Amino acid sequence: MAGLILALGLGVVLVRRRSLAIALVSAQSLALGIMALDHAAVAAVVLAVKAVALPALLVAVVRRTREPRLVAAAAGPLVRLAGAAAAAGLAAALVPPDVRGGAAVVVTGLAIVVARRPILFQLLGVIVAENGLSLLALSVPGGLSYVIELGALLDLALVVVVASFFARRIHLELGTGDTELLRGLRD
Repeated sequence: MAGLILALGLGVVLVRRRSLAIALVSAQSLALGIMALDHAAVAAVVLAVKAVALPALLVAVVRRTREPRLVAAAAGPLVRLAGAAAAAGLAAALVPPDVRGGAAVVVTGLAIVVARRPILFQLLGVIVAENGLSLLALSVPGGLSYVIELGALLDLALVVVVASFFARRIHLELGTGDTELLRGLRD
């Protein structure tokens, strides 16, 4: 199951469409919820709610911030995928075997933030990294308390809400969600 969760995260590095990337992250969160059923029912419910609620909010952001043109990536999709896969593989090689999947997913989320220019993809990278932390929590013998999962969900929801407002404001000001244009702003 950890391999599927990692593959869904790497899919976000590869795809061009924001809606498809949101669907991949939603599927990743749902897979985590299914995986959590073995550990704690409450954690599974929290992760399942996250799999539905956060993508719904992100779809609303996509509808309000239509891109007038495709945001060109700094690197091609295969280069991004190779870089993210290499970073995830290195992270997996450096940690103990029982937490390799979680560490690889966390690093994949960070690679998404670094490799993708549209702000929504960067936000999805944060969510993928948080899913990696949830996978790490499930990998710990005995799992972590559902309170930690609930706290992470509330923190992540707050980040998504604030970031969605910023994304909308950036889109209104610049006409696009391309964060590369922010480099040109001067006082």
